[in-house]
Amino acid sequence: MRPELVKILLLSLITLLYLCTAVPAESNDDTLSGLIWVTEEYPPYNFQENGTISGLMVDVVTATARTAGTELLRESIRILPWSEAYQTAVQNPGTVIFSIARIPEREDLFSWVGPVVSSDISLYSSRSRDITINDTWELANYTLGAVTDDIAINFLEEAGIDKETIITDPDPQTLITYLDDGTIDLFAYGSIAAEYHIRNITGKTGYFKVSGRIGSFPVYIGFSKGTSPDLVKQFQHAFDALNKTPENGGMSEFNQILSSWLLEENLMHLQYLTEGYYPYTFVEEGIPKGISVDILQYISSQYGIEIPDEQFIFNSWEDVYNTTLTKNGTAISIIARSDERENLFKWAGPIDKTPVVLFCLQESADTLKNTSPSDMKIGTIIDDIAATALINAGGRDIVYSTEPSEQIRMLETGEIDAWAYASMPGLQRINQYALNPSSIVPIQILDTYDFYIAFNVNTSDHLVQSFQEQLDLIRTEKDKTGVSTYEKILYQYLQPVYSASPITAQDVTDLVNRTVADLAVDTPGTIRKINAGMPPYQSAEIPDLYVFMYDTNVTMIAHADNIRMVGGNYHNKTDVAGTPFRDQIVTGALANGTGWVDYIYSNPVESGLFYKTTHYQLASGSDNNSYVVCAGMFWNIPE
Repeated sequence: MRPELVKILLLSLITLLYLCTAVPAESNDDTLSGLIWVTEEYPPYNFQENGTISGLMVDVVTATARTAGTELLRESIRILPWSEAYQTAVQNPGTVIFSIARIPEREDLFSWVGPVVSSDISLYSSRSRDITINDTWELANYTLGAVTDDIAINFLEEAGIDKETIITDPDPQTLITYLDDGTIDLFAYGSIAAEYHIRNITGKTGYFKVSGRIGSFPVYIGFSKGTSPDLVKQFQHAFDALNKTPENGGMSEFNQILSSWLLEENLMHLQYLTEGYYPYTFVEEGIPKGISVDILQYISSQYGIEIPDEQFIFNSWEDVYNTTLTKNGTAISIIARSDERENLFKWAGPIDKTPVVLFCLQESADTLKNTSPSDMKIGTIIDDIAATALINAGGRDIVYSTEPSEQIRMLETGEIDAWAYASMPGLQRINQYALNPSSIVPIQILDTYDFYIAFNVNTSDHLVQSFQEQLDLIRTEKDKTGVSTYEKILYQYLQPVYSASPITAQDVTDLVNRTVADLAVDTPGTIRKINAGMPPYQSAEIPDLYVFMYDTNVTMIAHADNIRMVGGNYHNKTDVAGTPFRDQIVTGALANGTGWVDYIYSNPVESGLFYKTTHYQLASGSDNNSYVVCAGMFWNIPE
């Protein structure tokens, strides 16, 4: 055979072998596990955590595959930049992409399974900019940023924005940097994922303002064209089975997954256990009430949910405590956080702080108030924080029971010298059960604890973090009256208290003077550093020592502790008791240059409501504008 024919035959054979091997390697899609599974970093739906892929959609995808009879290994799922993941799925048969929005432009590019959840597209802006988008035509006035190939671009185009004018990047964190340095005015992105990335970049929740929303979209799982229709059908049937309610009732496996990741789903199903602990949880005319109940109901209301009364379960403390230790889907509505309990639950809070005290009969008070707990016979409740405080204080002769009513009876009959319980809940129990409530008085403080909401330890970290973020939001977000929801709820039940803060009037004055001097040299740079919470504008050692400042119209220009307040106008807005302290500050500065104002406020490092006094001073900026610089201190316990 001629050499050239041999060469042709060899080349033909090599080409044939390549085609036979290349096609299966490219799209080995005869089983679900043989498909290529791609996604992006888009928490909480899909993200990398400690080297392992995790997220709501990851759980849905792997559980659906398992229901279909295939074990889809998480390490086989590839996390790519969104544009790369999207193009991989568009161009390669046998590829599955999630989480992906189903929109008309993509309809024929994929076979769809879902919808799984829905998501909003929000517009984020700097809090130093007065940007509010009430109508999409206003978008044309701003420079816009969006992730390459992201659904947000489609929404912006529908609003009339030329795609070529949108600044894009495959990395959302780059666009957040652009937003911070002013390269773009607005960043369009999915709300939940945006907050995650913003927190990672800035270190602060709520660092940017939501200036508007431009739509919502359903989130699907997309199978690329050319993927076996039988596999798509198999996956769809498994997804439907995952959604099926069990014959014996309860939640479907799909809803269990949603409930472990989405706070709104969890709030609808979670059981809130309590012993009844006034003023945090109690029943009035058959209706659950109290600080914790109001907070839980308020957070639920933000998702359009009302927690049914029957989800607040009142029982003995022993039963509440042990049930939450052992049963998934439960939380204790109020509980003291201590070292002994730290790893037994997952925590959200604090809600408030309360002292644990010793109560005794009035006739014995003078004698026992100076007597060591080690020399008294003291009653307390099993597993209650008072038992821990009592042991730590040296208590030795301790009588345990499960009911406060029994302990109060024992105190009245002289079977015990004192009863250990939290202060306000104890007074309420005494009023409820004592034959003569005025005959029982508090005599000693054993310890003071922060009180939290505690979730069963198997609750997902992401869910607890989401709940914590909502708690932080109701503490820091001021409403149209200038007061936070947290302050309003507490003020219904509690009086303001004194603080243990070590801040002095000299500390406050020095900080105000330093800030006034810095503004005179570099106003924009100083404002930027204040809003970033940088020292010295917020003390690293004493975080409740911080600067905030207004313009002469009572608009918040900078705030080292609470970025959410920046840009808001606080004229005619008061503290929780109705004191217009912000107007008093600005009016006083314009009239006198400097001074002090007293009011009630929440403390960033202590739970509760506190008496506060703030020093203010009129300042001239390097930009030739006038500002009112402030710093405050929370009142200490009077001697």
